[in-house]
Amino acid sequence: MSTAQGSDGVAVGTRLLERADRTTSLLLKRAELCVERGVDKGRSASFARLSLKVGTAGDNDLVLSDEAVSARHCEIFATEQGFLLTDLGSTNGTFVNDVRIGAAYLTKSISIGLGSSSLRFEIDRPDVEIPLSAKTNFGTLLGHSPAMRAVFAVLEQAARSDATVLLLGESGTGKELAARAIHEHSGRKDGPFIVFDCGAASPTLIESQLFGHLRGAFTGATDSRTGVFEAASGGTLVLDEIGELASELQPKLLRALEERKVQRLGENVPRPVDVRFVACTNRNLEEEVRANRFRQDLLYRLSVVSVYLPPLRERKEELPRLIRHFISRLGGDAEQVLAPDLMKMVFAHDWRGNVRELRNFVERFLALPTLSPAALLRNSPIARSSEQVVQPMADRPFHDAKQRWTDAFERAYLAELLDQHGGNISAVARAAELSRQTCYRLILKHGLRTD
Repeated sequence: MSTAQGSDGVAVGTRLLERADRTTSLLLKRAELCVERGVDKGRSASFARLSLKVGTAGDNDLVLSDEAVSARHCEIFATEQGFLLTDLGSTNGTFVNDVRIGAAYLTKSISIGLGSSSLRFEIDRPDVEIPLSAKTNFGTLLGHSPAMRAVFAVLEQAARSDATVLLLGESGTGKELAARAIHEHSGRKDGPFIVFDCGAASPTLIESQLFGHLRGAFTGATDSRTGVFEAASGGTLVLDEIGELASELQPKLLRALEERKVQRLGENVPRPVDVRFVACTNRNLEEEVRANRFRQDLLYRLSVVSVYLPPLRERKEELPRLIRHFISRLGGDAEQVLAPDLMKMVFAHDWRGNVRELRNFVERFLALPTLSPAALLRNSPIARSSEQVVQPMADRPFHDAKQRWTDAFERAYLAELLDQHGGNISAVARAAELSRQTCYRLILKHGLRTD
């Protein structure tokens, strides 16, 4: 395998280490990015994963306050050929040794210019060893890139224990698929698998939904109810969108996680539960802790094993395999391939909706194969619904016609936002200026739930 070489001949890429027992590891050079000039001077970040993001948004690995730096300015990827610096479409550009770049491999020590700041990229000799799975799938999750095989190696080990797992990553990266695979590879596979969406639950009922209640515990409690903690006993409980959990419920969840006991509303005696917990979020929980929106002790309790699922743009080498997989799953010809001009655009696309967006694209390709490549990648659900919205309805009673128009508008509007935000319901709710609960209810009403 070839690797990039620094000015002194030291390899600055990553390399695979094959052992006699057939296990494989990725050897990653230790690298650090430090601000040497600008308002953030002295701030630094080192590689904790196979990529490092830089910008002013709080979910970056190196967060800058320089006003001339974009929210998501650039990203450095550890590849088999070396460390690859890529500009993410920033407003003011990314510069290496005063030359503006779109993408460039970095040598051992080099200066990077962002906005009004200058950063120094340094590589040390010691290697960080990242174990890789020998498999290219974990459950229904697919991936043959080093980034995904590194994820699978951790998930395979975590599944064999009862440790609480925190799955991190952007919407559409497959966190719920990973949670299900953990369950199916565990000793609890014959037990229940329950997913509870912390963001979609009603604020007034969520405590009852989590822990249960006795009859008469509150107005409207006409029967006793088992919460999801008890319902998942003997199996796995997935707390999806854990970053959306209301602050007043966080200490109660922490107590339940620590004691493995729950207390139904209206009951004085706690009940033991035998549950394996997996939590999922697309939020940066460390940033939420700093903003006092998430308890630090709860974050520690959830992240016994913390796994980051990389976005699709960090593993574009997997696009052909994923496309073939979705074509087959959606009933197309398994041998069907995309035209070269379309594949070129597929590789250039940033896939902000990740694998979920890719699946929607393949479904669109199979349904509308005569569309141009640009239209297939940018075609909007609202455009596809326009013919259904604009139809003569004078033959119907006023209120019936109005309701049909309203329903068609709601569905087209929400489908458009879901497409724009890769199925992230929280982002859709913010864009629509609706509560997450209202948005979730409308999405369910119109059959647009994408999970």
